[in-house]
Amino acid sequence: MMKTTSTDYHNRTADEYDQGYQSPYWRIYNEITWHYIKSVLPRNKDDALILDAGGGTGLWAIKTAELGYKVVMTDIADNMLEMARKKIADEELTNKITILNCDIIDMSQFDNEQFDLSLAEGDTVSYCSDPEKAISELARVTKPAGHVTVSVDNKLNWVAIYYKQGKIEQAEELLRTGMAQMQVKSGHGFDWFPAYMFTIEELKTLFRKYNLDPIKAVGKPVFTPFDKCLENSEIYKCFLDLELEFSSLPSVAGKGGHIALIGKKL
Repeated sequence: MMKTTSTDYHNRTADEYDQGYQSPYWRIYNEITWHYIKSVLPRNKDDALILDAGGGTGLWAIKTAELGYKVVMTDIADNMLEMARKKIADEELTNKITILNCDIIDMSQFDNEQFDLSLAEGDTVSYCSDPEKAISELARVTKPAGHVTVSVDNKLNWVAIYYKQGKIEQAEELLRTGMAQMQVKSGHGFDWFPAYMFTIEELKTLFRKYNLDPIKAVGKPVFTPFDKCLENSEIYKCFLDLELEFSSLPSVAGKGGHIALIGKKL
């Protein structure tokens, strides 16, 4: 196992990154994500500008640009950006998407209140070096009445996983510090890098601190198992419908593997 940083890991695995998220489980995760992104897309496509911070290989930048929006996509892993450039060119969207190397914790190259919608999907805030600074920057660059969406690793979900694995010290450290070592599979074995994890309440507190009104929390996913049963199209649809209808209920959102929080800039 190799100790690394999130940036190093994503640079090293950029060529194979998308392949790791093709299973039915991750397709449902992405369906949930897109469902809630669509709910806060700006109405005026011609004048709107969307930020996709930590956009990786361009999944959400491409999907929003395909609807006619102009997008600025950022990341700090150059190899991920290169993969995004290729995909964007293949989709003939280079006139819609601007790609920049930029750290989410320092977006000083952007003006205050520049974007109508700011996305930080794929656990960008969990994997950056300063989550609070990241959220403050997302709030700063977003226009009043615009929206911010942030997806993070769910602290309590990982505490339960660690207990189940008998990793009591890791679970207690995560509860105490909000940090864990994220173990991920790569081409040469396993890497691990630090990750910040949150409860819904902790994330809401950060949003409010930076004038973001939390309007919806979503578990991603809550009910869907990482299981071969999802290869059955009927079962897949049943779980997807269940997630889309109930994963934002306050009583269940905190049980998701990941947490998404949508905020409105005050």
